[in-house]
Amino acid sequence: MFRFLPPLDPPDEVLVALGDSMRAPRLPGAPTPPTRDNPDLPAGYTYLGQFVDHDITFDPGSHLGRQNDPDGLHSFRTPRFDLDSLYGSGPADSPFLYDQEDPVKLLVGRNQAPIHLPEDLPRNQQGRALIGDPRNDVHVIIAQLHLAFIRFHNAAVDYLRSRFAPSDDLLAEASRLTRWHYQWVVVHDYARRLVGSELLDQVLVANPAGGPSAELRFFRWKRQPFIPVEFSAAAYRFGHSQVRPSYQLNDTLESLPMLAEPQLPHPLQHLGGFRPLPKNWTVQWDRFLHIGGSSPQLSATIDTTISDPLAHLPESVDGQRRSLAVLNMLRGKALGLPSGQAVAAAMGTTVPDDTLGLDRPTPLWFYLLREAEVIAGGRRLGPTAGRIVAEVLVGLLAADPSSFVRMAPAWRPELPAEDPDKFTLVDFLRFAGVAP
Repeated sequence: MFRFLPPLDPPDEVLVALGDSMRAPRLPGAPTPPTRDNPDLPAGYTYLGQFVDHDITFDPGSHLGRQNDPDGLHSFRTPRFDLDSLYGSGPADSPFLYDQEDPVKLLVGRNQAPIHLPEDLPRNQQGRALIGDPRNDVHVIIAQLHLAFIRFHNAAVDYLRSRFAPSDDLLAEASRLTRWHYQWVVVHDYARRLVGSELLDQVLVANPAGGPSAELRFFRWKRQPFIPVEFSAAAYRFGHSQVRPSYQLNDTLESLPMLAEPQLPHPLQHLGGFRPLPKNWTVQWDRFLHIGGSSPQLSATIDTTISDPLAHLPESVDGQRRSLAVLNMLRGKALGLPSGQAVAAAMGTTVPDDTLGLDRPTPLWFYLLREAEVIAGGRRLGPTAGRIVAEVLVGLLAADPSSFVRMAPAWRPELPAEDPDKFTLVDFLRFAGVAP
């Protein structure tokens, strides 16, 4: 997005020190809610954000050990909200994703006897999930969210059959219905919460035909859309600050840490993934979203603090336990990202450094978190990150020839919703049959 800006190239030890400091109290002047709870974003949206990231990006070729050329990075996910992590390449090329007894449906896994064990992702005999993106099995919460998408598609098939939809078009129509409702939730529910209605309505504007169109000032492409490094390596990594140290999956389990710790190696002591879902571990979504008057766990505020599990990641190949904050900033340096101040100046969203408590050019990821922390109280993204995220999410949707924005600009969700004028993540999960 900002190729003309020079890269920020501080010594690695400066980035390591800054990343390690993110476990400490906030910098002076920042709001300090005692629990870091964000009342505007229930915890379920943290993992919808992770699911979206996995749907539109995948870069197996980028490494911290070398200088990476942004032009040489290719996303192995199509840069669209097309759920290829769910559908793969279709039943002919990805038959393991589909139910062979009813090939228009996706396969739901069921753990081995006894029969009362919960539904799960389909898995091989070693417990690895048979899904289009293995990252959607990295922990129990996102695995259960992926399962909800499988069940939504299957519910869409049943819905269409009840309306006598032609059988030869059933898979295509059910996947369209699933994708369009997902796209609506991403833009009108998730993105609106992240950036605020005022900013979103500047990017996703109404046109005379009655549907939306995109007003993009900074996210442009010549031949086809792409995932900008300012988005993938900085602005959209705000979610790392939203992660709570532990979660309670349902009313019967105690709160468990997100990742395995050396002192908690037993698989029933953490929410790490790549294994069959244990008995009684089904996610109760009213513990993650406001459903029927529930009081869900909230995401952590968007700020310059990360929770302990992410500050002490499991050992890497070199035997070190790295902080995710350190890894994020080393990656930003390897990709040649400019400073946060330079990007804000280029966008016209500059906040004085003394307001942000900064005294030098700052890595873009840290700057954007600090901006959210100070300007928005950690409850949503600040003006620089908000504009980047809104333009990329809306731009990808507007560029996709199969999206509802391109194919049917006046379309509105047609499935049941609590509010007829809206369709939210809660409505999505209810239609899937996993939320009350």
